[in-house]
Amino acid sequence: MPVLQELRRRKVFRLAALYIVGAWVVLQVADLAFESWDIASMALRYVWLGAILGFPIALIFGWRYDITTKGIVRTPPADAGTQTDLSLQRTDHVILALLMLVAAGVIYQLTIQINDSRSPELAEITQQHIEPNSIAVLPLENLSGDPEQAYFVSGMQNALIDGLSRISALKVTSKTSTMRFRDTIESLPRIAAQLGVARLIEGSIYRVGNRVRISVQLVDAQQDEHIWSETFEREVKDVMVLQNEVAQAIAEQVEVTILPLEQAQLNNTESINPAAYEAYLKGQFHVERFTPQDMKLGAQYYQQAVEIDPDHALAYVGLAKLCGFQAQMELIRPQEARERCLPPIIKALELDDSLPEAHFMYAAHMVWLRYNWEEGEAAFQRAIDLNPSYAEARQFYSHYLTIMGRIEEGTEQMRLALELDPLNPFGRGLHGVQLFMAGDLQGSIRVTEDVLVSTPGFGFGYWTLIHAYHYLGEKDKAIAAAAEEHRVFNDPEAAMALESTYAESGYVAAWLSNAQAFEEAYRTHGLLALGVGQSYEYAGEAEKAIDWYETGFQITGPNVPYLGASVKTPAIQSNPRFIKLLRDMKLDYWADKYSQPSE
Repeated sequence: MPVLQELRRRKVFRLAALYIVGAWVVLQVADLAFESWDIASMALRYVWLGAILGFPIALIFGWRYDITTKGIVRTPPADAGTQTDLSLQRTDHVILALLMLVAAGVIYQLTIQINDSRSPELAEITQQHIEPNSIAVLPLENLSGDPEQAYFVSGMQNALIDGLSRISALKVTSKTSTMRFRDTIESLPRIAAQLGVARLIEGSIYRVGNRVRISVQLVDAQQDEHIWSETFEREVKDVMVLQNEVAQAIAEQVEVTILPLEQAQLNNTESINPAAYEAYLKGQFHVERFTPQDMKLGAQYYQQAVEIDPDHALAYVGLAKLCGFQAQMELIRPQEARERCLPPIIKALELDDSLPEAHFMYAAHMVWLRYNWEEGEAAFQRAIDLNPSYAEARQFYSHYLTIMGRIEEGTEQMRLALELDPLNPFGRGLHGVQLFMAGDLQGSIRVTEDVLVSTPGFGFGYWTLIHAYHYLGEKDKAIAAAAEEHRVFNDPEAAMALESTYAESGYVAAWLSNAQAFEEAYRTHGLLALGVGQSYEYAGEAEKAIDWYETGFQITGPNVPYLGASVKTPAIQSNPRFIKLLRDMKLDYWADKYSQPSE
């Protein structure tokens, strides 16, 4: 074909191939560079867009011009003689100037978009006032040379954070936010800025047999100076004593006051059973990986720890937390959860009433499985009093406060939690839920999508997107989020059924089919009552939705407390049955709010 022959003669295909290779290299470099520049990975879309928009510009250039050793010249016509003048004319200069102007405009606009794609949460963190007594413990280095000791090193980082968190004058960053800096090449001031802290702890662990040695260094991150270092050594059975010795030494260097009660708690540490402690650390190590298989392994190790040492309070907390997680994700029936989750919590509190983790688990159990608001709040406050740096407790306390209609207080608790744990995707996902409950739908979408894009494989957050998109009327996105949630929970058939029904029969039919599928799951396993109700709500079936919300209340479903803040359909909010349900749950703020005549 003449056109193809002419394209080959003008070497357009070759230029296109070179352009594609060059664009691929730029994309790979951008992918590596964006993380270190604190730019969200979603900004890669703008690099892709730039490459696509630049392609026709390159083809136009390749059709009309050649690059030679003498510079840019016009491509000779097919019948040109040897004496043809190929130098650039005035018209060519105008064309090249226009091409450069278009290319520069595209690059400029995309650069602005990329710069605006910096994680909004991270931008907020790096601009905040950094308190002088704020500190973060970076992942410790394993000097034993044995990769199997990774669980022990990880556990020692936990222990050191726990010890420092007992000192109320210190603001201690949670471990989950520090883990991304394992094996990092970023500078310490940059790490500290992202974590929002003034000081960093670096350290290493060396373990031989039953002896463990920990070396720590305190860094003034703003000055990038090591201001103190020391080495501590004890037997594994005295590792809890070791953690408190290190914490007290660091507190002295930071020059903060340790209150008498805190000093007593740090001093009141006994030796532990090494085998039970190792089993507990292995349980923690697997739970932090947050996969279904690791959760099972974590439960096995926690159980092993309490079998070895029936007085191991933290292992009971671990068992209770795993049980609560299964209940919240509706993997076990509420009745089973109430029977299984409370005993290990009570046992942990009996063994050590000063454990903030035990009080937190008691609070979560009282709120989400027993609807005992007063007792739940008292336990939340006790956990935070014992550990003011307890980000997870503050995150869920924020949810509790918002559920109660105390939205400003809930927002403040979430702000404090994000300061303590700024880079934890789960915590940021909980922030998205809190924003949704508080009525900021666009903000909840922004936060949640940022988490999902920046954390590949992370599944928490689709619930928020489904709700927010539905109430904003963005049906395509609501269905897409619901289908993705099905896939996250290993149900691709449900995802395909939802998508195909939506494509063939529309939005209402898709949610009705989803409701029917959830009804079958409820009849079979006694789970997902709230999912049935929400599906009917989205389908516009208000009475059926309330039927299932009432069922969820009757079985004490763990997600039912969110109904007052999360249901935003006017036909349901104003329904006397729904208002009565809220009254029965003692969610009077929302019942009063929805009882008011609409303006």
